[in-house]
Amino acid sequence: MQAVLPVTSLISQARQGVLRRRVDEVARLVGLTDKEMARILNMSIRGLHGKATATRLSLAASERLLLLERLVQRGLSVFDGRADLLARWLRTPLAELAYRPETDLNLELIAPGSLRDMGSFSQPIEQTTQPAIKETPLALSKDSVVAQSPLAVLDTVSGFSLAEDVLGRIEWGLVG
Repeated sequence: MQAVLPVTSLISQARQGVLRRRVDEVARLVGLTDKEMARILNMSIRGLHGKATATRLSLAASERLLLLERLVQRGLSVFDGRADLLARWLRTPLAELAYRPETDLNLELIAPGSLRDMGSFSQPIEQTTQPAIKETPLALSKDSVVAQSPLAVLDTVSGFSLAEDVLGRIEWGLVG
């Protein structure tokens, strides 16, 4: 694995395409299965296995692999180079990544007006409507909260950001 690269370098590498062999290298570091890697890269297992090691991945798969590589590098730094601890952390459901499925499914988005309808900085027009997101009233219990592992959220680019945030909290001692 390489040193942590700036975002512009990640973009450039993703555009060029990362070699398929790096998938195996990253997976081996923290013991990720082919099924887990395929999910993270948004590929089928068959599609992942069908690529020769010298083949370049698509832009999207390359970007996800580079984000995973960056997360693994940061995780190894946070966990003092202990890949076993990082692997366990990746699979441990965390309260910081919990969500309420009922709430997520019952959000109703209200279409905002045009920017001109808002006025300007010097003469804003007072808004009389409700916020852009309106929740349907629900009786939620603590049982309806689903804790997710960092690995579970890595199927989205936003999930990588959340996992990085949690690692940062651990690094700075802000756990819990």
